[in-house]
Amino acid sequence: MQLNRFIVLGVTHKELNIEERESFIKENPEKIIQDLYDRKKIKGYINLSTCLRIEFYIELQDKNDLSALVEYFSGTENIFYKKGSEAVYYLFKVVCGFHSVIKGEDQILAQTKKALFNSQEKKCSSKILNIVFNKSIALGKMFRTESNICSNALSLEAISVNFLKYLVGDIKEKKILILGVGDLAQGILKILTKMGHEHLSITNRTTHKTMEITEKYNSKFIDFADKEKEIVENDIVISITSAPHYVIKNKEMEILEKDKKYLFLDLAVPRDIESEIGKRENVTLYNLNDIWNIYNENIENRECLLEEYSYLLDAQMENVNKSLNYIEGK
Repeated sequence: MQLNRFIVLGVTHKELNIEERESFIKENPEKIIQDLYDRKKIKGYINLSTCLRIEFYIELQDKNDLSALVEYFSGTENIFYKKGSEAVYYLFKVVCGFHSVIKGEDQILAQTKKALFNSQEKKCSSKILNIVFNKSIALGKMFRTESNICSNALSLEAISVNFLKYLVGDIKEKKILILGVGDLAQGILKILTKMGHEHLSITNRTTHKTMEITEKYNSKFIDFADKEKEIVENDIVISITSAPHYVIKNKEMEILEKDKKYLFLDLAVPRDIESEIGKRENVTLYNLNDIWNIYNENIENRECLLEEYSYLLDAQMENVNKSLNYIEGK
């Protein structure tokens, strides 16, 4: 059966902490997978990577190829593998928010769409992967509509802003610099703008994109080369870039004012901010591991909703099997 060629492998926040996930990323797993695809060892793959997970959904050339694939990642501890119906059901749960820290959040749905689109752009997807992912995305939309779970779920950007409010109280008068222009950065900007915040600055390596975002959110554009000087002028620095290395280094922060308090929030994976910065007397540094401490109070209600509407996953599994049986019979 074709479904036996569908697998998922990867790591998440459940198996590895942020430092261990960084180590996995530094091994460049996508390069390994892409090389296998280029050498026709696998039929296709989709990379679903977020701040909490690095997962690869793969169509094998043959259902028995999994053991050979596992050998390429034998040095990585706690990497998980799932195959066939189990792998599809796992993807269903991911897209519906079962495995998110914020149960039922809808950002993972957008990230799944983006992952499918990127793989199709790179021409590294496959017919089976496209069918399973499209069915998963359709399920994710239906699940949220039927359960209305998103009305009870905070987004990561909302939790991040609440975390800042918890730490400093009224943040409207604080000067905030954001490094990065991705979905999470824009989500935070949107919330801060709705709050009436008027002291926002944005920087990123991509100048054109940054200027577009600053205009959209009525904020100040900062040239990336000037980020260190701008950090000095701000009270709060939020860094969410996709850089594979530190973008804020300890040696560059010697210029910080000694009599001023600074708050750094690093939401990137790998992390953007060198941890040594947090040891400075006038600096507090937090990352993703820290903000879950204020995770909202409705988690029990969401767990019940996940259980109540899980029948939708079973029904969609039947649809996947029907679609694959149809193309197999053609």
